[in-house]
This record gives sequence, C-alpha cells and structure tokens, in this order.
Amino acid sequence: MTDDTCGCCAGTTARTPGPIANRPGLPEIAYRSGTHSDFLASMLAGLSREGRPALARLRTRQPDDPSIALLDAFAVACDVLTFYSERLANESFLRTATDRVSLQELGKLVAYRLAPGVAAETWLAFSLERPTPVVVQSADPGLAAPAVPAVLTLPERLRVQSVPGPGEQPQTFETVEEVEARPEWSSLPVVDTRPHLPVRGRIDAWLVGTELGLRPGDAILFASNDLVNDRWDVRLLTEVEVDRARGVTHVRWEWGLGSIRPFNNPADAPQVFVLRKRIAVYGHNAPKWRAMGQQFRMDYSGAAEGDLPAEWPGFTALSGSTLDLDGAHPDVVRGSWVVVSREGDDFYRELYRVTGRAELSRSEFTVSGKVTRLTLAGEAHAFGDPRGVTVWAVPEPLTLTEAPDDADLTGPTLVVTGDATAMVPGRSLLLAGSSPTGEQQVEPVTVRTVAAEPGGRTRIELTASLAHDYRRTGAVVFGNAARATHGETVQEILGSGDARTPFQEFTLRQGPLTFVPADNPRGAETTLEVSVDGLRWLEQRSTYAADGHERILMTRDQPDGSVAVVFGDGVNGARLPTGSNNVRARYRKGIGAGGNLRRDQLSQPLDRPLGLKAVTNPLPATGGVDAETEDRARESIPRPVRTLGRAVSLQDYADFALAFPGIAKATAAVLPVRAGRSIVVSVATEDGEPPPDPIMRWLESAVRLAGDPHVRVEVVAVRTATFRVLLRIKVDPLRDRATVFAAVEAALRSRFGAAARPIGGAVHRSALIAEVARTPGVVAIDLDRLHRSGLSRTLQERLVAQASGVTADGRPIAAELLALVPGPLDPFLEMT
Repeated sequence: MTDDTCGCCAGTTARTPGPIANRPGLPEIAYRSGTHSDFLASMLAGLSREGRPALARLRTRQPDDPSIALLDAFAVACDVLTFYSERLANESFLRTATDRVSLQELGKLVAYRLAPGVAAETWLAFSLERPTPVVVQSADPGLAAPAVPAVLTLPERLRVQSVPGPGEQPQTFETVEEVEARPEWSSLPVVDTRPHLPVRGRIDAWLVGTELGLRPGDAILFASNDLVNDRWDVRLLTEVEVDRARGVTHVRWEWGLGSIRPFNNPADAPQVFVLRKRIAVYGHNAPKWRAMGQQFRMDYSGAAEGDLPAEWPGFTALSGSTLDLDGAHPDVVRGSWVVVSREGDDFYRELYRVTGRAELSRSEFTVSGKVTRLTLAGEAHAFGDPRGVTVWAVPEPLTLTEAPDDADLTGPTLVVTGDATAMVPGRSLLLAGSSPTGEQQVEPVTVRTVAAEPGGRTRIELTASLAHDYRRTGAVVFGNAARATHGETVQEILGSGDARTPFQEFTLRQGPLTFVPADNPRGAETTLEVSVDGLRWLEQRSTYAADGHERILMTRDQPDGSVAVVFGDGVNGARLPTGSNNVRARYRKGIGAGGNLRRDQLSQPLDRPLGLKAVTNPLPATGGVDAETEDRARESIPRPVRTLGRAVSLQDYADFALAFPGIAKATAAVLPVRAGRSIVVSVATEDGEPPPDPIMRWLESAVRLAGDPHVRVEVVAVRTATFRVLLRIKVDPLRDRATVFAAVEAALRSRFGAAARPIGGAVHRSALIAEVARTPGVVAIDLDRLHRSGLSRTLQERLVAQASGVTADGRPIAAELLALVPGPLDPFLEMT
C-alpha cells in the first residue's frame, strides 16, 4: 500500500456502507449506512472501479448527464430508505421511541398498557323548589301547573354542564349515585348560637331585633305570674350594644338576676319587657306638711293643736290595692304590668298587674289635677311617702334569643336549623363555611345518626370528626349532595355478532372513553359496559387464560386514540353469537385535566326533573389526569416488570405509586410513626404539587392492597419549599443584555423549577453555576447568594431538602421538594 498524500485517489473508494456504532444511554441511535452524498459518492467511485471495462468510456461526472442523474436518483432513494430504517430502529427501543403507537407496542411486550388518564370528580349540591299550595285546576286541558313534589329522587347519571371561562370548553359531569332530595335540605344553616337563659346571677341578655330603641337607664322586666314567690326581676340597663350583622341587641344591667334577702330565684320562663314610662304618683309634689301653718294643719286634719299628725293625712303612694298616677296616662292599660319603685335608703320594688283603671280629678295636699287610678293585683306593701316613689309602666314586649357562639365548629356533631330527621345513616352531606382565618372551605361528611332538637332544629352526628375547623357564623349544610365524575353517558349499538368470526372487533365511535379512579394497580377502571343479547360480557385484560365458554372481552387502544372492543375465538373466550345489532355498549366519554373545574362552575343541569331549581359544585373538581404522555411512558413501562403488581421493597412502593395516574414523583421510607414502624410514601404531581384528595385516597387504598397486609403503609402529600439566588453575570457585549438575562431565568426554571426537581433532591451551588454558564451569551458568572426563602441571605454550598419524618405526636411528615421560588427572582446584576 502506498501513502496517499497527493490526493490523486480521492473519490475512488466507496463510502458506503458506513460503520454503525452507538454507545449506551443515548437518547437516539444512529442506524444509517449512509446519506445521499455518501451513496452518490460510492456509486461515482464505482464507475471507475477496475473490473468494469464497459464503464471505461463513461468519462463524464457532470450532474446533468443522464447516467449521473440516474445515480443521483438512486442515491435519493437510498437516503429515504435508510432514513426510515433508522427511524424504525429508534422506534424499536424504549429509550429512543417517540411515536405513541411504538410505545404501546413495546408496552405490550411486558403487559403494560399506557395509562388512559382519569376523570375528575367533585360533589354537587342541589337546590329544590318548595311545594306550592294547591290551586284550582284549570278547566282547559293541559294548562294546570304540575305539582312540585315534596320528595324528589335525583337519579344516577344526572348530567350537569359547566359554564366555560375564556379559552375553555364546557365539561359534562354525571352523578354516580341516586339521592333522595327534599327542599328543606337544600340549605341547613348551622346553629351559631348557644343557650343564654335568664338564670340566677345573669347580668346580660340577647334580644331579637336591632331597632328596639333601648338605651342605658331603661328598665327591663323579667315577669311571671308567680307574684307570691316573687319570681320576677326588674333591672336598669347599663349597656346596650346592637349587632346588626346578626340582627340582635346585647344588653347588660346593674346586678345579677334573683335576690338574696328574701331569697328568690328568677322566673323559669319569664316574659321580657322594657318599661317605657316612668310616672310619679299623686302627691309627689305636695308641699312639706310642717311647712304649712298651724291653723291650716288643724283645719285640714280636724285635730286639736296638741294632736296634729306628723304628715298629711292619707299621704301614701299605695292605699291597699289602689294607686293614683299623677296625670292622665291612657297608655297604662288594664292587664299590663307596672313596677312600683321606692328609691333611697329604704329602697324597695314590687311588681303588680293592673286589674282596673280610671281617670278622675283629685284635690288633696293642696294639689289639684288629673290622676289615673289603678287597681293592682300583687303583694300588698306600704310604700309610704309618694315623694320617693316612681311607677315604671307601659311594658313593651321583648324577645329573648340565644347568645352568639364564637367557638369554632369542630368534632363530629352538627346542630342545624331545620328538619333533617328523615336523613338515613350513611348519607353524604356537604359542610361549607369559613375557616377561623376567613378562608372559604367545604368538606363532605357522612351521617351516623340524626335526632330532633327543640326549636325546629336537628342534631346530626357524623361518622368522623370534621377535617377542618369552621366559624359557626355562616356555616351551612347542603343536604342534597351527590358525588359526580367527569364524563357523559353514551348508548351505542356496536354492531351485529357473527359466530363464524374469531376475535370479532368493534370500535367505539365516541371518545375519549372515561376512566374513573380505582384502588387497583392501574389506578383507574373503565366505565364501558358491553352487552350481547341483553347479557353483560365482562372485560378482562386478556383472553389467554379463559375457556371457550366465558363471556368476556378485552379492549385495545387504537393508533388514532379510539378504543376497540375485542371478543374471543371460541377457544380463549366465547365467540359472539350471531344476531342483528345485538352487540350494544354503554360508556361515558370525557376525561383528563380539562375536568378540573373551579368551584361553582358546574351550574347548568342538562337533565332537569320536576322540582330541581339549581345546582352547583361547592368544591373544585379535582383528580382529572390526562392520558399518559410519551415521555412519561418511557419511564413507566419498565416499572410493572419490577413490581409485578405487588409491593415488597421500599423501591416497589415508590414504583407502585409512580405508576398511578396523577403521580409523577414518589419516594418511600420506613418511619416509627404512632401506630408503629410504617412505610411512608411521599408523592407529588408532575408540577411538584401535592396531589388532590381523590388521587391520594385511591392511591393509599391501592398500595395497601398491593403490599404486605402485615406492613403498615401511609401515603402523604409532598412538602414544598423554595430557595432564592442572587447572580452577577457578565454578558457578551455583542448580545442583548435583556435577552440573555431572560434566557438565564428560563434555564434556571427549566432545571430547578418544581416540575424538574425530585423529592428530597439537594440543590448544589456547582450545578446552578454550570446551568447558568452554558446559557448562550454568558461570559462569566458570580453566585452571590444561595439560600432558602425566608432565611438569612447567605451563600450556601448546597441546600438539602428535608427527608420524611415524624412529628412529636407520631404523625408522618412527607419528604420535601426543594425548588426555585416560582415568583419573581432577585434582579440579576451585571458584572463589570
């Protein structure tokens, strides 16, 4: 062999087939033996190859020559062929496959089926019309108004549609249970008061109304007909506070109810009044007796000089049962209460009932004028000198009410206003209200027992204590509640069975097929029901183990996203019997994250039975997960091979959780919780957020079924934490500074955002610097700060996410996901 340094042999050797070599771990493999230029060069070199004398006279190599053009066309064909051969080779390996159909076929090799997604679920609260009084029926047929039922059965699969926001599509939900509903259960306010009876020692009361006209100094009377035992009280108000929000008035008085000497208790069920008038008795303005002349006193009393009385004769406020009020008082009526009060050192008060009244003129004690003479019923008492006696009269009734209960609503008991005694144990309700901090919250609760309470109330005992604390004021129970999931029921004739055809197949015409959460390894179950000649055929994952008489079917994902229904061949699963349109399906369509609606967005009932007035979803619809993406499938397909549908090791529990719809991050640890050593699985969504409650609930049930029954397992939602950075960056002077800074922020969020971070992963200073340094336009970088949000602004070498742990009372704590703060970053500084 000679040393080819002059280049005279260039282009005379074949360049194809080229070498094919790929190192492990590549995201894409090279499988082409050459490209267009390689194939054309090889064929041009072949024209000069020794042993082909017939081509010796073809001396041109110009591309416009027909011979050379033919070789160029063949090189194009080879280029296309090798391109698709390479794509086919890439689609044959899990790491490099990009097409969904390829991943579906690769998954079948290990009995894995791409997750179809899961429908969202929520709770619906229904409001019913109250029955109206019966009216006279119209004589014209068909014009009579239908009677609204007092009890309405809300059927299963009752459809409710959402009101879409900008850029959204309307979503349909259906109830998944039948519910007996009643108008009075639509909204049952939680009692936010507590008994506040006028018992002994009480110094305040709550009264119904805000326009009572009360003010300090007014006399309030707690009266009863037991005047013999003095079962009554009268007090002067010292404070009056109006609570307009609650529609009540709070009053306080001078001292506690009841008396010590003589010992008397307040009335058990008193009538309450405010005494609007204070009236003096006749003679209150009479001059002093001793100020009168001696002759006048002798003439007035008819007594001798030495026998003159010490006071005006007959000068007393109450004579037997008769009392004269100074002046005319028509508003002091027969049957009303009056209180005779003597103030001063010989303080005394007595309650009387007016049994008679008359208006007349009276002239005594040098005083003349109109008086209102009252005949009183009550305990006789001599009040003496009228000058210190006042009569409190003209009672205006007041209504006592309970005191506001400011204690938070907790525990397993609810007392509501309204009759809910017909509710059966196990019924689901919705409790809505505000948290102690004022945030709106709603939770479903379950009835254990109900019992009637006085005052038209109902005590509801729940099967468990409330998950949250609530303010009593404004809390309400929605009694007509039903669980609902995303999707709309479809009835469809699939076709006609043919007993001659093995593995007969039909494709569902509508989609996407709805899957709902379930406690199985797949995390979802289908809503498809197929019947043949009125008999339901059951779905199985495969017909392999079935005999030829079993009425089973399996479903298959089609490349276009539709679902095919496949029956047996008579050996593995029964064949379809021959018939005309005898294969029918009922299923629901609708699935994915589009069903994750805001609260109160479901408000359009598509089915409206008589009596249904309105509907809404007090809770957001959550748990909706889109079908498994290609990137996620590449990670998920190997996991069932490791777990085989059961969980043994710690990694098995994490892998099992990761295969569940809606779970993208998981880690497991053994912790000494309160119940004993347990496996605690910390989980998060693809965005690094805590999964919604429905997914958590189903996952915990499924993982317990898959694991050792003697091993305790708890699934907890991830804890999220954030960190902040401060960077100095030197930008290439030929590049735009703002554009480079924006690219740096995008790179940081892509690498260190919550979606990219693993649970429990640490943040290293070196990794952060390397990520920024590889951004185009960055010449140099100086990291000034790296610290957790809310802590001291220092430069840490690394930030460590907290591992899962246990609280002081033995409850498990999830592991932490440490990510870049999602809000605005600290402004980047330019390095000089």
